[in-house]
Amino acid sequence: MPWLSSVRPCLKAGRVTTSTPCRRRCGPPLSSTLPIASAGWRCFGRCCPTGRAQKKISRQQQFPRRQSAMADKSFLSVTRRGFLKTIAAGGIGAGFIGFHGTLIDAALFRNRGKGALHPIYGVSDTPEWLHDAKTGAMGPNPDWMLRHTVDQQCHSECGLRVKINRKTGRVQRIMGNPYHPNTLLDYTRLQTPLLDTAKRPGTVCARGNAGIQTAYDPYRITVPLKRSGPRGSGQWQPISWKQLIDEVVEGGKIFADTGDPASKDMDVLGFRGLYGKRKELMDAQAPELGNRTNGLLFQGGRVVGSRLGFARRFGKAFGTVNVYEHVNVCEVSHHVATAMVYPGKHMTKPDVMHAEFIIFWGTQPGDANFPMQTLGKYTAQARAEAGGLKYVVIDPLLGRGGVSGDAAAWIPIKPGTDGAMAMAMIRWILEQKRYNAAYLSHPSQSAAEAAGELSCTDASHLVIVDPHHPRTGAFLRSEDAGLGRFGGEEEGDRVVIAAGASRPAQAAAVKTAQLEYSGSVNGVRVQSAFTLLRESAQRHTIAEYGAICGVPEAQIVALAREFTSHGRKACSEMYRGVVKHPNGYYNGVAVLLLNLLVGNLNWTGGLTVGGGSYGYKKGRYDVTAVPGAEARAFGVKLSREEAYYEESSEFKAKKAAGKNPYPAKRPWFPLSFEVYTELLPSAVQRYPYGVDILMWHMATPFYSVPSQGNQAFVDAAKDPKNIPLIIASDIVVGDTSMYADYIIPDGSFLERWCHIGTLPTTLTKGTGVRWPVIELTEKTEDGRHMCMEEFFIDVAKRVGMPGYGDNAIPDADGKLWPLHRKEDWYLKATANVALAAGGNGDEVPDISKTELEIGDLKAFHAQFRGALKDAEWSKVLSAMSRGGRFEPHDRAREGDRLTHRFSKTLHFYQEETALTRDSMSGRPFLGATGWVEPATALGKPLDKLDDPNSWPLTIITKKGALQSHSRLASNYVLREIMPDNGIQIAAADAERDGIRDGDEVWVVTPEGRRKGRARVMQGLRPGVIAFRVGYGHWGYGATNYQIGGKRVEGDQVRRTGIHLNPVMRRDPDVWQMSLMDLVGGSVVFFNTRARLEKETHRA
Repeated sequence: MPWLSSVRPCLKAGRVTTSTPCRRRCGPPLSSTLPIASAGWRCFGRCCPTGRAQKKISRQQQFPRRQSAMADKSFLSVTRRGFLKTIAAGGIGAGFIGFHGTLIDAALFRNRGKGALHPIYGVSDTPEWLHDAKTGAMGPNPDWMLRHTVDQQCHSECGLRVKINRKTGRVQRIMGNPYHPNTLLDYTRLQTPLLDTAKRPGTVCARGNAGIQTAYDPYRITVPLKRSGPRGSGQWQPISWKQLIDEVVEGGKIFADTGDPASKDMDVLGFRGLYGKRKELMDAQAPELGNRTNGLLFQGGRVVGSRLGFARRFGKAFGTVNVYEHVNVCEVSHHVATAMVYPGKHMTKPDVMHAEFIIFWGTQPGDANFPMQTLGKYTAQARAEAGGLKYVVIDPLLGRGGVSGDAAAWIPIKPGTDGAMAMAMIRWILEQKRYNAAYLSHPSQSAAEAAGELSCTDASHLVIVDPHHPRTGAFLRSEDAGLGRFGGEEEGDRVVIAAGASRPAQAAAVKTAQLEYSGSVNGVRVQSAFTLLRESAQRHTIAEYGAICGVPEAQIVALAREFTSHGRKACSEMYRGVVKHPNGYYNGVAVLLLNLLVGNLNWTGGLTVGGGSYGYKKGRYDVTAVPGAEARAFGVKLSREEAYYEESSEFKAKKAAGKNPYPAKRPWFPLSFEVYTELLPSAVQRYPYGVDILMWHMATPFYSVPSQGNQAFVDAAKDPKNIPLIIASDIVVGDTSMYADYIIPDGSFLERWCHIGTLPTTLTKGTGVRWPVIELTEKTEDGRHMCMEEFFIDVAKRVGMPGYGDNAIPDADGKLWPLHRKEDWYLKATANVALAAGGNGDEVPDISKTELEIGDLKAFHAQFRGALKDAEWSKVLSAMSRGGRFEPHDRAREGDRLTHRFSKTLHFYQEETALTRDSMSGRPFLGATGWVEPATALGKPLDKLDDPNSWPLTIITKKGALQSHSRLASNYVLREIMPDNGIQIAAADAERDGIRDGDEVWVVTPEGRRKGRARVMQGLRPGVIAFRVGYGHWGYGATNYQIGGKRVEGDQVRRTGIHLNPVMRRDPDVWQMSLMDLVGGSVVFFNTRARLEKETHRA
């Protein structure tokens, strides 16, 4: 795009790595005297295909200086452009230039390694399909079974095809599931026989392929562990499943045998004791806090879909509201902002394949998003078409596939200032009248549809702006305007000024309304939502906005002009880079409002909320119901989310005493949900109450939460006086689970159940079915593989909770079915998905005999036959054999409009936000979004908190395509490509500070310091440093510990790299709280100031 040529990144050589020897292991690095089975280990066979010994390499070999890595400059000068085009087509783009040494080795077939065993087949196994040379027909290879499931190496949840050795039961290969929408542009119809997919498997990214090493991690836990020393001492004892259940249920002096002075004499309240208090209030003086059973806290990490539903059902039966997943670590402000603009929806995505122009804010094709490989694939295909997609990436860091060819450009914005740039664009669009005025003037869905529109907004709706009115900030209603009561839907009760008129009217009665209005109605001062947004945008000039975000005014204007030059086929798309700031919610709303200005929702090439999913909760069975539940889960959550401080007894008591009730002790988050990062600090401070039992599942807050891994907080959280009982459900001794009292062996993603809907990107309706294609943990005495769900079932049955045991799950006819094993629940959820009403080619076919054989499902059916009605099994097994249920891809669009459309009124103005007060300052939040400077909880601007002159750099994180989560530490094949993350430093900053690529440098923040290797690069905004998450572990097999008195050696590979989360900025206004977005609820990752200090020596 010539109009943005000045912002193109320089693609000169940056960080260079060399290929490294294999660091995979063929078994756990244990003492030879440690009995593996009794310690909870299982030898899964040789991980390294060649089995050859590997030579240890030095740090200098891993991090050669730049001049030594540029040996083949002639290759770069002659073929670099063509090479980049080639790799971009495969999903590797400009952001991977930092690794071009490795890529060039691959392209030139250097570093060939050991010779293959066969000149054609190398060291590969036999294929999963057999080909008849005479007929051309494909047939299954009897040596292998193929099972379809859903990935969880990241949150894209792509469909997988897993190749399993029938004799050994071991996974040999992971591919893409061709039935799943994420894996192919024109994915396979559900009615297609499995045999017919032999020639066309789906695609899967490197993380998906590497999932074998997650399952067969030599550090896997396969039996329960109990600490045999103080918390965090690294001393563990393997125990039986029976002992685990006995101790955590009955409680008592269960740590008397640990020798821990802090807990050996404690009388611990177990599940039975806490459940026995289910009818007692947490605090009689504050009944809104609920019952004592809220003292059970489940802090889940990446627990999603029906697996989260299983945990929530346990919480419901027990009587606790405190069941959480990870969302505010990831990007909850994105979801909250989306829901405030697109009511009830947490995500929108562009119709990438048919869009003409997309702005990617805080994300880029090929990087972490929903879903990563699919968005990258769609973008590559769309931009390859003649006259196809053009797009712009707005991000401080250029990713691997962010910019390719003349149809894309990169704008390196200052972190956290996306809202300023979006508001600048909004100002220009409004002032130049480049918005879709006809679309915006329809005040209701019926009026919009009559005019041929597919959605409507509240741009013309009037808002009360009189500060003395009791409902200031709310939309004007019919009664306020003197129009009498209105008997229809709430939004129809709002008031507008009809086009060409001066008198108010109900929105439901008007076809077109005035967009601009400022005046009085029935003596009440009002303005239209459109006018309020315009005034907010005009608080700064475009030049001032440009100075804030570091983007020249001319580029902002050029981008706004381009965005409004494609009709409804232009989209504004965002992800976490926009919202992981104290002002993240407002940034997100501003970015989303650009879509409303062009009216792109529901149109082909425009924006979509997706096709939805086939629900797992109800249908043939109600798997959420808890028959006979006694303890109703109610009350304010520990995180104070979805609750108003002003309704609390604390607030009322302060008011009654004549005190200023603000600020609260810790923030309340009435507009947000899943505020994961506030759980442990709140529990330690006992605000609003304490925790008796904490359960972690796939949770590693000390590693993943900014600033929460500082030693002072870890010491407070692990003190048994603060949290008496901590139970972790994990597959390893992790960075956080190392501080638990007990660890339940859980299954890897290849051993789990889950039903999870497809994402809006694919446009169609779908639900993936993850199910145990292998099972590796030890079994209970009655033959069930140990995992989180079996723990919940056994605890519930032992305590006598309703909803478990013989009469647990109601079917549609009212019959109660048993729940004694996880399949009793998950298979019924699968029946709800597979047998839900459908049409247009989305029905699940009956399974064939060949498909039963390919997936080896006969034995599965025989084992769990009693879990379903006989008539349901054929379609349930068929859905499992296909990895889910998916609407055909040709149902995505109906001509110029999308098939699945959203019909609720879109919000120019966020009334709910405007009527909510900040629990720290008492001031209302903004209903008309605008540029808001990032600040602490009590409003101190961050630039005044940490002077940029002393702290000249801002830290950002990167979720890369190879390492995006803490749980990939065992994936050595990924570490061979990128053994260390290093500190990404802009070349200009490095030159100024005298830092060379490969130097050891200290990253110093107001909270501490960490050392790492410099990766000097282009493609990063000066003044910003970045690091890729997933490196620098202290758990997950990285450090030594003991099992049964025997030493387990940690692995240097897993320790390698830098992890800056523990030294990120805390909010000085609230004890041990990370910087937070108080509106959207996100924890802040991208606003820590830092400086670099060069190490005095080089390795």
